[in-house]
Amino acid sequence: MLRLSVYGFAFVGLICVPTLWGVDDALDAARKEYALHFFSAEAHVNLAKQQYDHGDRLQAFSTLEAARRHHFEQEEFNRAFRRIFRGDTFDNSPQAVAALRAKIKASPSDSESLSKLADIYISREDFAKATPLLESVSKLRPEDFSPVAALAEIYERSGKSEQSKSLISSWAKEHPESVQAYEARIQMLQNDESGNPRALIEEALKKYPDEASLHFDLGIALERAGDLAGTRREFDKAVQLGPKVEHIQGWVARFYFMRKIDPRHALDLYLNVYFLNPDFYETEYAEQRIQRIAPEVAASVVSKGTASDLQALQPAVEELILRASTETWRAESAAKVLRIMGSEDETNRATAMMLLAEHRDSSIEEQVWKLLDDPDLCKRGMAAYLAAKWRPEKTFPALKKWLDDPAELVRFDAISALVESGPAGLKIVQEYARSGKETNQHIKNMMSEALKPKK
Repeated sequence: MLRLSVYGFAFVGLICVPTLWGVDDALDAARKEYALHFFSAEAHVNLAKQQYDHGDRLQAFSTLEAARRHHFEQEEFNRAFRRIFRGDTFDNSPQAVAALRAKIKASPSDSESLSKLADIYISREDFAKATPLLESVSKLRPEDFSPVAALAEIYERSGKSEQSKSLISSWAKEHPESVQAYEARIQMLQNDESGNPRALIEEALKKYPDEASLHFDLGIALERAGDLAGTRREFDKAVQLGPKVEHIQGWVARFYFMRKIDPRHALDLYLNVYFLNPDFYETEYAEQRIQRIAPEVAASVVSKGTASDLQALQPAVEELILRASTETWRAESAAKVLRIMGSEDETNRATAMMLLAEHRDSSIEEQVWKLLDDPDLCKRGMAAYLAAKWRPEKTFPALKKWLDDPAELVRFDAISALVESGPAGLKIVQEYARSGKETNQHIKNMMSEALKPKK
């Protein structure tokens, strides 16, 4: 189910797609796919992935947040994110369950199939079916901690905290030299206010010098002892050794943020963990930290940063310009805001367009009219909204042509602008709806909603 943008019907979508057709660059190809299939979560996430791969991580974050917060249901977004960012083709369908059951029936000691079937039941939160499967895997692979960890998590989530602790403790006693055994003992000392795990951590590091979690543990111990230089050294080492370990990336980010040591580094680490898990939470969600830190870092970059710094923080830099223009509209504001109307950031585009709507004058109006033919679909779409409000009869012929465009985004922008323009625009939308030409069900539904009589 598509969610409307917080800015209203006319502001949804609208992304910058320069030189849209006939491109072969992966990022431009993703933009084309986004325009063609705007109502596909995968098109949104794939665009974010290409932005990420091009080094525009903050923009990728903004694209993902717009998709999951304003356009798509959580599960639809999650499926696309797992597949595109993680390469995860996890299948928990009834057909997958049936196939795994058949394999297990033919080979009851097939630990891999048992694990996969348990994963499916865990994904469905059917812990009663997952538990015996994990118990079987643990017996078949007694040295493997992963089924034990999964069982412990099930017990924890089922309100059986003591059973969870007992399970891990028992496994650790049977495998005292394992990393997990050391971690269990270290955790116990960390939870004891009078305990000092440092000696045990250093013992473990002699055996496992490249274990990220142990460096993280040592960093915690050093922070408690007031050794911030040592804490930074160990946390940085943990981040380096555990680039895909969520809790390390996220909690080290929190350290740099809360201690106000290095906001830019904190932002980078929060972005690291966000792209591992958009729902990561320490005492606040990673997305909230990013939204809070980015403007602060951008303000510093604007005053003394390099061109590459500005590019990396482009969405936050644009936000600063828009804030300043909102507070005080100056002679040079129009040109800056018009440029931002072609931004890849959805919120900034909408804000720029609304600002221009509030400061209409002849020079802005003339530039907006010219943008209706701009190859940049973002600027065209936003200009269409303004032009349809300001010069509806002159704009309508162009918008009618857009209704035949193969790109879902272009058709949607045309309909949005027509709906917002008033009764004459609504009549054109009504005629288009009756024609039966529209093939996308989302657009059909949205036209139907827009054409309902107002109460």
